[in-house]
Amino acid sequence: MLTRIISFMGKMDSQARLPVVPLLLVAVIAIHPVFYSCGDKAVGADGTVIAEFEWNGKQHITLEEMMQEISELPEYKQRQYQDKEGLETYMLLMAESRLILNLARDEKLNEDPEILKKVQDYLHELMVKRITTQEVDDKLALTEQDYLDYYETHKEDYVRPAQVRLTCITVVNKERADETWAQIKEGKDLAELAQELSDKGELVGPGANPASPGDTDYISRDSFPSGTEPFLDAAFAAEIGTLHDGVIEVDVQGQKYYMIFRKDEARDAYQKPFDEEDVRRNVERKVEREKRQALMDGWISQLRERAEVKTYIDRIPEAPSEEEPAEEQPEAEETPAEPQPEE
Repeated sequence: MLTRIISFMGKMDSQARLPVVPLLLVAVIAIHPVFYSCGDKAVGADGTVIAEFEWNGKQHITLEEMMQEISELPEYKQRQYQDKEGLETYMLLMAESRLILNLARDEKLNEDPEILKKVQDYLHELMVKRITTQEVDDKLALTEQDYLDYYETHKEDYVRPAQVRLTCITVVNKERADETWAQIKEGKDLAELAQELSDKGELVGPGANPASPGDTDYISRDSFPSGTEPFLDAAFAAEIGTLHDGVIEVDVQGQKYYMIFRKDEARDAYQKPFDEEDVRRNVERKVEREKRQALMDGWISQLRERAEVKTYIDRIPEAPSEEEPAEEQPEAEETPAEPQPEE
């Protein structure tokens, strides 16, 4: 019966696992009345027994075992098991795990070759991780001077380029662009037209933000793909507060765009200082990565020298090339059968 219960529970969605754990234990308790007793305060050889069951002999779970397991959980999970209700939940989960593990042993899954290989693979992974931590991560020492030196060497990576901010209308229909330009020449406001075109769903590219139609925010010369150079050149050359005279046509990967803009703001290139939060965070990350890689490379090199590693690349076969289709051979002509003597 227990096997049927566990088989049924295993087919249920994993997201529903926690709510059904008590149900499984109720079924187990029904089969083994001695499994759990709220008033049992017996102290065994290994500590205070909080649950017990019969499975190839009497087995029990102690309070000390449970508290040790909980202490090894991540902190956010430990908080789930701080009060009596949480501890009871964990006790039931722990008991469930023991029951399923016993069943797995009965099924000799601890001798299954596939499982044993995965265990071995995981063991190797843990060993590699531990020795790498010991020989590389624990020896990684970074100083403030390391960060400053990196920043000074790579200052060009922390320059905010010159930027402009525009009110811009971008459409893909030339007639619409010409019509819009004519309305502007007649005195209609550029931002008002951008809102109208946005409401119609006709704005694209720079200035197409529906939350603020026409506003490009700050853009630099590398903000847009190849083909937009005529637009960017005009935008950076224009005087602040001036409307560019006419519609600019650009071609991006075969698609034409028509642009009308007014230059609203501009700011020069700016060298970000090291103590700016995003700069410092980026520098620290890159220095740590570089230093760690250098330590790793040096350590691996020492291992190779110590073991006198030799490689024989010439023994590795070349990848098979795709075979060219064989030329069709002309069909052989049929040889006439030799005449048979008449009987």
